[in-house]
Amino acid sequence: MAPFGFEYKGYKGDSWVFERKQKNVVQTIGIYPYRFEPSWITFELYTTARGCMGKQAGDIEGVDWTADLIGYWKYRDEEEFIEVLQQMNELLIKNGLKMLDEMSIEEKETDTDEMYHELYYHHDELCEKFIRKTGIKATGYDEENINHWFDVIEERVAVLKQGDYEDAKEELVEMAAFLGNQLVKYMGGEWYHFKSDYHESCSITGCKSISSGANCLSNLVGGYTKNGMEWVKQIFLKIYWKRRQ
Repeated sequence: MAPFGFEYKGYKGDSWVFERKQKNVVQTIGIYPYRFEPSWITFELYTTARGCMGKQAGDIEGVDWTADLIGYWKYRDEEEFIEVLQQMNELLIKNGLKMLDEMSIEEKETDTDEMYHELYYHHDELCEKFIRKTGIKATGYDEENINHWFDVIEERVAVLKQGDYEDAKEELVEMAAFLGNQLVKYMGGEWYHFKSDYHESCSITGCKSISSGANCLSNLVGGYTKNGMEWVKQIFLKIYWKRRQ
């Protein structure tokens, strides 16, 4: 990807990271192995543009939908590994670069560094605050619980949307803390903090699911601003449906 301005930034977290800067937005390609089978690899795309969701390889037009794991490539030796990387490269050039440019347009109402900072360092207190405020209950991570959570969340969002987004941000962070803590408690996830020269973020990683985690705050803000809470609920249901025993 060097001819397109990307530079290799090293192995960060669980990914080999490649970046380029387009105006004020950093575009990133992260290649990483499947946590349950290292001989399967995939990639994700994300940018520093606020309000833009990251994309998995399976979201890109042209990916092989006949594969055992959609959006993953399997290899057995070094020769096949190189072939897989070449296939990824072709897909990225053909369709991924356009998607990255689309993901680089910032929304006006979006998540901020300050919101992520507060969420990462105070998620336990924020979670308890949301529980006290709403009476929301959690007894496990299953469809019944998830449906209950989003009944409460949708009710609160309806109230928040009667006012300004600036006034809603605090409670959206509380919701993200609650959902994130449930993924940690019941799905084996952990809070992951990311900070660079460009932005700050946090998410849940390492869940016992093919959908191994979620950026709870980004999901909630995306649902609040344009996609709706049913869309957010489906993200968390997908983690449950694709759980690993």
